[in-house]
Amino acid sequence: MAAKAAAAELWAQAGLPPSALAHLSLPPSPSPPPSSFDVDAAAQAVVGVAALAAAHLHALRTRDDLSAVTVLARDAAAEFRSQDLALLGGESAFEWDALAGAYKAKLGGWIRPHTNWRHHKVGLLDLLDLPHDASKAQLAEAFASRDADEVAEAAMDRGLVCTALRSFEEWDAHPQGRAALERARHGPVRFSTSAPRPPRALPASTSRRPLDSVRVLDLTRVIAGPVAGRVLAGYGADVLWVTSPSLPSLPGLDFDTSRGKRTLQLDLRSSPADRAAFERLVRDADVLLESYRPGGLASLGFGPERLRELNPDIGGPWSRRKGFDSLVQFASGFGEAEGRAWSEWRSGRADEEDGTGEWAPRALPCQVLDHATGYLTAFGILAALYHRSTSGGAHLVTTTLLDTATWLRSLGRTDASTSTEPFSVHLETQEELRARGGTARLRGWEGKEVEYVEHAARFEGDVEVGWRTAPQAYADGAAEWLARGE
Repeated sequence: MAAKAAAAELWAQAGLPPSALAHLSLPPSPSPPPSSFDVDAAAQAVVGVAALAAAHLHALRTRDDLSAVTVLARDAAAEFRSQDLALLGGESAFEWDALAGAYKAKLGGWIRPHTNWRHHKVGLLDLLDLPHDASKAQLAEAFASRDADEVAEAAMDRGLVCTALRSFEEWDAHPQGRAALERARHGPVRFSTSAPRPPRALPASTSRRPLDSVRVLDLTRVIAGPVAGRVLAGYGADVLWVTSPSLPSLPGLDFDTSRGKRTLQLDLRSSPADRAAFERLVRDADVLLESYRPGGLASLGFGPERLRELNPDIGGPWSRRKGFDSLVQFASGFGEAEGRAWSEWRSGRADEEDGTGEWAPRALPCQVLDHATGYLTAFGILAALYHRSTSGGAHLVTTTLLDTATWLRSLGRTDASTSTEPFSVHLETQEELRARGGTARLRGWEGKEVEYVEHAARFEGDVEVGWRTAPQAYADGAAEWLARGE
């Protein structure tokens, strides 16, 4: 399915005016990323609908004509690799843990743990009776004698993050796979009624940012949720990113995903003052963006009913299952399918061995599920703000990595046996992106220069997007909203 068709489907699911799609241009990609899946079309489509929704809100607020939006595939693909292409103080900051990757299990099985969080890594090594300084070879030996499904289930029972490899056929037969197919959806759901709240007027002469004065309380971590908040910040929202001082962090990701946000740390478990500050922020927020596991925020005393008591008009709570892009790819069929497509493209035989005695699973060329989920979340929130303005009510936007995986799969694939693509092109390097003007700089994390990937959407007319600032630390702001219009 082409990017334009995918965008039209998402736009319709969100209940937005179909006439606006005439203002969205998504030119076909002359050189798609190295994958058998339509990664470039997915990136173009989700960046495109989010940008068009922002332009639509801008037109609603300024009473001006709807701006045309263009998204080039190579720009969207670069934005989907932002954590790999961004530099902090001139150096790449994002690294996978040394134990990350796919491992053979017994009877031809494969298993993949997530070890970037130290407590997940230590818990897995304890489960396998390995020392905390175990090498990758030691971990491979431990996995090789164990059943992949049994280890994955034991790990998940302990709150760890680990999964076995499945094919699409195995995933479709799995209860979770069937549930994902049945519930996949994209778009806001109205969960309470109230009169329409027309957005504050936005005279073109004083502000050109679509989400100027929109307040977003961002409680997300890792990639998908923070990307959604970063998109909204790029469109002018006042995004206050709240983390906990008691939870681990990933600075190598956070310096890039926090662009445009203000940061704050609150202890919602044991500090009455912090809980009171959080309640004050909720009361005046337009959007609550959260990526706790279902029930996680409720366990802190801030379930849906309490949040609605604090702010009946809040739009866009966001939650997803505990999971990571790399593991969802591995569990839901993409790792197996991409590995076989790579082997087939390379050798002409689907069972060609990969130099180790067998084919191997292969990841997609970027963390497309994370980034697409972030953009789909931002798009859902923008659609919810539009519906709140025109028909009233508060809206719930729920996105999951599995929803996004189901959607990506529906876009189709390239036939690797009959095409010089999909694996013959290389991924764009940071130097190549910079040379074509695809990066920008600002002062941010730890006072260092942040060089980041520019936003892929281009707007015609008097619309300003992008990031003006970046935080320097996890607690770089106050527990208060900016005055409207600042």
